[in-house]
Amino acid sequence: MQIKIKPVKTLLLLLFWSGTALAVLPREMISTLNWYEMLLQLLGGLALFLFGLDLMVKGLLAIAGGRMKQLLATLTTNRVMGALSGTFVTAIIQSSSVTSVLVIGFVASGMMTLMQAGSIIMGANLGTTITAQIVAFKIYNLALIMVFVGFLIQFMSETRVRKNFGQLLLGLGLLFIGMNLMGEGMSPLKTYEPFLQTIRELNHPLYGILIGLGFTALVQSSSATIGIVIVMASQGFLTLPNGIALSMGADIGTCITAVLATIGQSREAIRAALIHVLFNVFGVLLWLPFISVLAALAVYISPMTGTDLNSMASLAENTPREIANANTIFKLSALILFLPLLGLFVWLAYRFVPVLDEEKQQSFDPKFLDDNFLKTPELAFGAVVMELNVFREKLNNLFQHFINNNYPVQLNALKFEEKSLRQLRQYQHLILLYLSKISQSNLDETQQQKYVELITISNILESVMETIENGLLDARHQTFEFQLKVSPTMQDLMGNITKEVVKSLNNALIALDEQQKEKALEVFSAKAAIDEMIQMTLKHQVKHMRSDESRLIIFRIEMQIVDALKRLHTLSKRIARLQTKGLESPQN
Repeated sequence: MQIKIKPVKTLLLLLFWSGTALAVLPREMISTLNWYEMLLQLLGGLALFLFGLDLMVKGLLAIAGGRMKQLLATLTTNRVMGALSGTFVTAIIQSSSVTSVLVIGFVASGMMTLMQAGSIIMGANLGTTITAQIVAFKIYNLALIMVFVGFLIQFMSETRVRKNFGQLLLGLGLLFIGMNLMGEGMSPLKTYEPFLQTIRELNHPLYGILIGLGFTALVQSSSATIGIVIVMASQGFLTLPNGIALSMGADIGTCITAVLATIGQSREAIRAALIHVLFNVFGVLLWLPFISVLAALAVYISPMTGTDLNSMASLAENTPREIANANTIFKLSALILFLPLLGLFVWLAYRFVPVLDEEKQQSFDPKFLDDNFLKTPELAFGAVVMELNVFREKLNNLFQHFINNNYPVQLNALKFEEKSLRQLRQYQHLILLYLSKISQSNLDETQQQKYVELITISNILESVMETIENGLLDARHQTFEFQLKVSPTMQDLMGNITKEVVKSLNNALIALDEQQKEKALEVFSAKAAIDEMIQMTLKHQVKHMRSDESRLIIFRIEMQIVDALKRLHTLSKRIARLQTKGLESPQN
């Protein structure tokens, strides 16, 4: 989930900071400090930081988001690879919240198992530490260059890739400028002993955890909390243990984004979010009694500057990097310890959110169409392709029912087929609705071509269902109404034609997979076999033609079925033609 700067959220943020500042600062400080200027710099810096972070995440998602589905799908063969893919993806997009929300969407749609999701979530927790490492650098002058260059690239570039890169660079620069502005706003507090005394009274780690948790839940970004913690540390206001406690609270607070993403989702998605919460809470509990040890380890691996290591200036110089390193140690150790216990986390998730009977029942509801993918069109297109594959299987099941429940037609068979077709129509409508949501995104030329292709296929499937209803299903209704009997030979001939047509329709939809493009050519090669079987059917009809009324009705119904099957094969070829780009051109 990307961070969004909305007016209501910004207002709440301003009220939170203003109320907190007024409550914490003693009266004598308020009267002596330039409160208005300090608060303006603090809030303005925070707004720039959050806005820069939002731009950076959007730019990174636009550049790398289209490859995330393939990366996550190929690198989740086991829990170690899943954790590595979660770490890598999060390190690229700079947001564990985005990774977690996407994973929950994958689980909700059935694209990913709970075990795979758990390993990715654990890895994402480590990948997000790269943000803390970046913001620990003091590169204000370089940040101004980033803003200037990023703006020029975004303003002057004509290609979307370069614009996205400019947006990324601009966001990163604004992030550092916002941090610097917050630091300047807090700088006057360095010499006020009452404020420093107030900070000292918050030494208990539970206070820090609760503050970090609350603020992160409010802004839905642990990166924002870590950034502010590092700013405070760079001004000498925070000791290393206090900074560690705040970052631990942020680690728990960031779970709120994943929890909110489960609203309206499946119970499996809720279990994935629960694994996220359990992992982060257990990670904090693991280190809570040993914060001093964690601080010592962070100091040991961090380079030290300054001669008087106890002075405020030295603390301001060293503590930000130490907090970033402690954050990395804390999350890396939790990953190493808990990844082998992932099965236990999955077991706990099912204990807290047990499987209900309705979950076990087959449903015609979409499995892959998740609104969380709409922000990245490539992911949304992939979800539609996978949904069309499920649609293909369900459509194939309906055809198999036609074949297996041939003649004489039974009333219960007709009711099942009518219900199945009605559900398929609703299913196809939901796919079309999802495609319309994708069209509202800002699509580049390649994405527009993909959209047109998928919308065309979905419309062709509408014609397929109309043909089934008006051709095949109507014919079956007539045979039931008139209690007609079709000869075994004719049943076999039409059954064979149906099987070939269904095979062609399957191949046309399977060709949506980039690795199965050759299946489209098989649709065209099947035409000769289908035409030959149709000719054999017509010869059989002519040979057994009689002038009695029942035979004429049977002949008309049989011709209706044959025409419907020919129409279905034509529709299959229309789908296949969309997939033959770069392959040998079809001749028929």
